[in-house]
Amino acid sequence: MPQPIGAPRSARPARSRARRTRLGALGLSLAVTATALTACSGGSGSVETPDITVGYINSLGAAPFLLGIKQGLFNQGGLSVSAQAFNTDADLEAALADKKIQIALGDYTAILDNQNSKVSSQVQVVGEAYDAGSDTFGLVAARNNSHLASEPGTDLAGSIAGADIKVSVPAFDSPEYVALAAWAMSEQSPLPFKMGTVHTVTGDADPATTAKQTETAVTSGAVSVGVLQEPYLTDALESGKLVELANLSSGVAADMPVAGYFALTKFAQANPNTIATFDASLAQAQALGESRVSIESALQAQAIKPELAATTQIGNFPSIVVPATIDNVLSLMNAAGLTIGTLSSGTLTGNASNDSGTMSLG
Repeated sequence: MPQPIGAPRSARPARSRARRTRLGALGLSLAVTATALTACSGGSGSVETPDITVGYINSLGAAPFLLGIKQGLFNQGGLSVSAQAFNTDADLEAALADKKIQIALGDYTAILDNQNSKVSSQVQVVGEAYDAGSDTFGLVAARNNSHLASEPGTDLAGSIAGADIKVSVPAFDSPEYVALAAWAMSEQSPLPFKMGTVHTVTGDADPATTAKQTETAVTSGAVSVGVLQEPYLTDALESGKLVELANLSSGVAADMPVAGYFALTKFAQANPNTIATFDASLAQAQALGESRVSIESALQAQAIKPELAATTQIGNFPSIVVPATIDNVLSLMNAAGLTIGTLSSGTLTGNASNDSGTMSLG
């Protein structure tokens, strides 16, 4: 099962707890009322599959969903929704492919990577889960190697792209790697895909364990720098062992889409009322993400210590699917060297004739 995280707070100044209201990746507002979504699905008939299971991995992106489950928001309109936790995206994808779950909440980068994903060509995006916020992805180094922090970002990115610095990431199809590649590109130093000095964490580990392995690799000197995302970034910084060199949630990676809800295309096509009803409930759950207190409560329910939940930087929780957001993450994946094939916002929303704008759910 997913590992608990948390570390005693250090003397490092607390990071800002202020939540920022922002526009979407291409300037589109992602806020929508649950009433509008309910109206979209209302009158379209009863749900075809009343009992559905949503698979997820413990993460910031799952926080509103878990709150919604706890509050019974999803058991409306004839639906009975249950949640099942998985350790890795690979386990999540396998369960979706085998139809053991009907919807998967996972990272765009892992599920849509044609080379490694079991389901990339078989899914539709039926909901957005989580977008990065300011400083939710960071490049870190050991405190005794903090002289790197004095280097300009362009020089630091150039050293990584030039293979002069070893860097640790969870995997090449992880949002951490895509954020690193996007940042390097914005610093005029495109990162060669799968270069030898980029070290991926080995083994079938959950996100918390993977982050700890990256932290260990950096502090031991096995690599010079690593990439962490929240809440593991704050966890590592508050340990006093690491310092942050660069905010990777910036430039072209600002507001980067991180996680979404996916269903097999055949299931979505056969169950339009089920999906529409689920989305109406999802909008209500995502709205809970506007409350810092609510998200902290959800994080603590995921075995994250209260003091860490209170200082973690939190991103954004969109309420509707915006095709431009999907095109954004596909563009970032392609630029990072991942294989996306013919995927587009159109193919992933079941509306190939429209690759921009707001997806209609009803």
